[in-house]
Amino acid sequence: MFRSGRLTNVWLLSFPCIFVYLYLYHEQLNTHATYKFKRGNPTIICNNNLAPMVFSSKENGTSQFHNSNIKTVATNLSLSKIPALVVKKFHNITKPRTKRVKKKFKNGTRPLLTLFTTWRESKDKYTVHNITLLNWISLRPLIVPVVFTNETSTAEQCSQKGWKVLPVRAAAAKGAPVLKYMYLDVMKQFDSKFYAFANSDILFTDKLVETLLAVLKENSTFNGHTLIVGKRTNVNNLTESEGSSWRGLESVSKKRGMLFATYAEDYFITSASYPWKDIPDIVIGRKAYDNWLVLNARRMKYRVLDATETILAVHQTTNAGNFEGQKNPDADYNMKLLVKLYKKVQYAAGYTECVELFTKKDKNKISITRRLKLEKHCNLK
Repeated sequence: MFRSGRLTNVWLLSFPCIFVYLYLYHEQLNTHATYKFKRGNPTIICNNNLAPMVFSSKENGTSQFHNSNIKTVATNLSLSKIPALVVKKFHNITKPRTKRVKKKFKNGTRPLLTLFTTWRESKDKYTVHNITLLNWISLRPLIVPVVFTNETSTAEQCSQKGWKVLPVRAAAAKGAPVLKYMYLDVMKQFDSKFYAFANSDILFTDKLVETLLAVLKENSTFNGHTLIVGKRTNVNNLTESEGSSWRGLESVSKKRGMLFATYAEDYFITSASYPWKDIPDIVIGRKAYDNWLVLNARRMKYRVLDATETILAVHQTTNAGNFEGQKNPDADYNMKLLVKLYKKVQYAAGYTECVELFTKKDKNKISITRRLKLEKHCNLK
């Protein structure tokens, strides 16, 4: 039982919870509704059974819901105000913050981006993947999250969270998915303006959406192929709490995040017209494929953008470190393949700092600017 404090009837507490739950259900959000009725702890929430519960965190980082005695306070809050407050409180799992994003959200237009990844089930990566599952789904409906897997358990888990699931149909290097076939498959299955692969430990905020909307506007006068990359920000041992909201990610990135090296690229956003069918059978999770993709796009004179300044890409750094790809079986698979095809590969010209165009934000407006100077190793030979 709950002690009522100044409220004498439990229904005064339960009814707003029910309202919030129904509102979020209407928004088709596959998540637990949460709503704080007073400042400080504990926080009253609603679970799937519409029963008031209390959230607490264990020391090991896992979470649980349990009944508790709570003192509540009377409020004159109108129930009509609850939806707006929920959106404000949970901007990360409802509607993005910018006006343009909200407009796109309401209009229910064609998705902006199909964002996909792949992973193998691992106890060591359970928390990482769970945070990614919730983070990517928070960007719906403008962004459609997709996972490639042939594991039943992973497929079920992702599907339950609202992700789309596709099978891995081509692999090499002892099981690593071939990148181009994943792009071709999502392009066939989903209609969006952009398509992107990102490593499964990378988290984004609404800055991703803002940047793509700005690029889309600029692309209205550009008919060629576009590739967008950027450097990641490493955050050691990110907690579920820190990764649960966009603002949380921004905060922890400023406090203890570190921008990683220019030679590491963890996401590749391409226009719908990008010629992935012409790309060699390079695989993800192995060395060299990232730099070669940027190098190739530069050689082909595609429009390549460095979005480091406007897209926050948080890397969940674990005890495995920042060079996991070098420890995988057949780590040199891509390098051997590319040497056979091109004899000599100028990988350094595929670093992020070698991208001629970059995005920047000034006075709340994102624009595309050309670098004034490139390093010598960036010169194409």
